[in-house]
Parts: sequence; C-alpha cells; structure tokens
Amino acid sequence: MENKRVLLISYDFPPIGGGGVQRNVKYMKYLSRLGWDTNVLTIKERDFYVYDYSLLDEIKQTTIHKADSLDPISIVYKIKKIFKKEKPDDGKEAPGVDESAWYVSVYRFIRDWFMFPDGFGGWIPLAYKKGLEVISNNKPDILLATFPHPTNAILTYFLHKKSKIPYVIDFRDAWLDDPYVSFPSFVHRKIHGFWERKIILGAGRVIVYGTPLKDILEKKYPKLKGNIDVITNGFDPEDFDKVIPVHKNNKIRIVYSGAVYVDRRETYVNFIEAFSQLPQEIINQFEIVFVGDKLKWATKLIQEKNLTEHISFTGYLQHSEALNYLASADIALMFLKAGDKVALTGKIFEYLGLGVPVFACVEEDGACADMLKSINHDQYVVSPTNIYKMKEIFLNLIHREFKKVDYESVKIYSRKYHAACLNDVLESVVLKK
Repeated sequence: MENKRVLLISYDFPPIGGGGVQRNVKYMKYLSRLGWDTNVLTIKERDFYVYDYSLLDEIKQTTIHKADSLDPISIVYKIKKIFKKEKPDDGKEAPGVDESAWYVSVYRFIRDWFMFPDGFGGWIPLAYKKGLEVISNNKPDILLATFPHPTNAILTYFLHKKSKIPYVIDFRDAWLDDPYVSFPSFVHRKIHGFWERKIILGAGRVIVYGTPLKDILEKKYPKLKGNIDVITNGFDPEDFDKVIPVHKNNKIRIVYSGAVYVDRRETYVNFIEAFSQLPQEIINQFEIVFVGDKLKWATKLIQEKNLTEHISFTGYLQHSEALNYLASADIALMFLKAGDKVALTGKIFEYLGLGVPVFACVEEDGACADMLKSINHDQYVVSPTNIYKMKEIFLNLIHREFKKVDYESVKIYSRKYHAACLNDVLESVVLKK
C-alpha cells in the first residue's frame, strides 16, 4: 500500500510527559518509518504535572493537530496562564498535588457523578470540529483510538459515523473491566457499558494490551472472536543506545521507575514495612531509588520509618534520564495493587529490555507473574500483601547473585516489532474498505 494515512486520537500526547504517552509516541515513530503519513489529534492546552519536550524529537515526521477544550483541566490551565505565562520546564515536575486535599475530593466527586464520559468530555465538541477539518484536509485511511479515556473512544466513534472512515481501538487499559476504575452507581456503569459495546463492535479491529483482556472481551462479545489482536506494552531498543548508567556505590541498588500511584499505596506500604523490619546490617546494604513523582504520603512514610538514608525519590526525570537510573540498577521494582491479576504495566518491559531482574510485587497467579514465568524469570515475584516473602527476597538479594534477563527471550516486546504488528492490523482494516 502507498500513501497510507492514519489519524491517532488521544487527549494525552507530548509535550506532556510520563509513562502514559510512550505507547502512542512509539506507534507514531515506527509507523512513519513503515510508510505511514502519521497525524495526531490532541488537546491544545492543558495543565499537567510534567512536560517532556524531548519526546517530540522522536516524532518529527508526525503532524500534530490541536483542538481546544472546555474540560475543567484546560479551563484551569487558561486561568493560570493569565497570571503566570512561563513555558513549562522541559522534564520538570510541577508542585505535587495533595491527593487528600478537599478540593481534589470535590473535583473527583463532580467528575465521577456529573461529567461524561470522564473528566475530559469537554474536549469532544471542539475536537470533533477540528477532527472533521483534519479529515477533510488530510483524508486519513483509518482512525486509531487510544484508551484510557473514554473521551478518546467516543470522539473517534463520532468522527467515524460522520466520515465513514474505519477505526481501530487500542486498549492500553481496559474500560469497564479495569480493576483501577469504579463507577459511582449502577446507572453510570450501564451507560459506559452501552458505549463500550457500541464502540468495540463498531471497530474494524480491537487491540488489547494482553491476553487477559482479550479473554474477557471475547466472553462478553462473542462476535469479537477473530477480531482482537494482542499488542503488549514494550520497550524501544533505540532508547537504550545512549544510556549511561548513573554512578552507584557498592550498595545493592533497587530502582522503581514511574509514579507510585495512590491505588497501589497498600503494596508500597507493605514493601516499605518489609524493608524496615530487616536487621540494620541488612538495610545498610541496600539503596532504593524511586525515579518518579515525589508524593507527600510516600515520602512521609520513609521519614516515619527513619529510612531517608536508604530510600530516595528523584522527582520526575525525562525518559532518557530515568533510563540512566534504571540501567544502574541491580534490581528493578514494580507494584500492582492486591487483587489485580490482569494488568501488564509498561515499566516492566523496559526493565526486561535493559536486562534488569525484576522484584515484582504482583499477584502470583496474575498476568505479570505469568509473563515473567514464561521467560523463566519469576524468582522475585511476591504477592502485594506477603510481607514475610518480601523480606525473604531481600535476604536472598544480599548474596548478589543477580540473574540478568536474556534479550532473546524478550525481543518480542520491542516497540519496533509492535509497530510492525500494528501496521498489519491497520492495513487489514483499510483493505476491507
């Protein structure tokens, strides 16, 4: 096929940073190399805790179209600009938000009960108008909707109905079946269920992050069988070309990359509790570095446990800088909340791509554990609630017999390979038109 054109629809996209934008950035990067004319429809202006303009350097061949929005986050951003007009610092984090603050609780209550389909729905009318303009001028062959944010999926559906251009929906996270999402009432869940069904069954193909979600959707929607493709999260091998490991001392360095989300708080607390219960001479042999947001509740716990000499937070770093820390690790660390057996977070694939062993606080019969077992690398898997076994793992680590990950066993998680898979999916849908 020649002159293939794809329009990705995503509220979240660089220059905002964070791990949530990586999948789409890599899609656009490698699809461009595969002959696609890549376009993105995204938000014009929004407030976010971190920006990373370096990500735009990877997608210079991609045209980014921006639509204004009437959602609360965009409105707050516009108001703040009136009083403060500095450009956000590249790779720097904004002051952290106290998630226990009253105004955060009020916002979430209003969002969950009265905003549809989520807190970003105010983008839909203006993005719909801009999207039709982009479609008229660029004539894409296919639309690519990205999830999370139901707003992205519903907007894509509306553009599809008006333009008759087929769409593919990519579930980086689930919709109704996301273990981290709850609906305030049966009515809310019913409405979201209506839209999930309509959008999924209307798609040319459906992409999911892992087999667990594929199984769930095929059971809910039998018509989907044969129309779902699995493309996991992954790592970009080109990101590792310029990695320079951060200098370390003789201590065993454990590195966690990314945010410690509040919904994984219990797992984090259990991990810190396990570490604090070790004999002091064992504690002294470790250095634990969290490369990501400095959340007040997380750092406060470290202070309360008198572990500030052994556990540190870097604050948000650009992706390349975060990889430098990760490359210096003896062990990489990841958390999921207790009971989550379906998630496959993006960070674990970068850990594996760099060959770093993984201390995985996840359900032992869940998707992450199964994936680690499949590459014979589950020796450091522990339930999020099993403090005793966490301590055992620490005691095993002091022997410094770190088993590196074999690249051959994980190369199927390369973003380049994934883009080739996405290319095949998109082409199959376009050819059906």
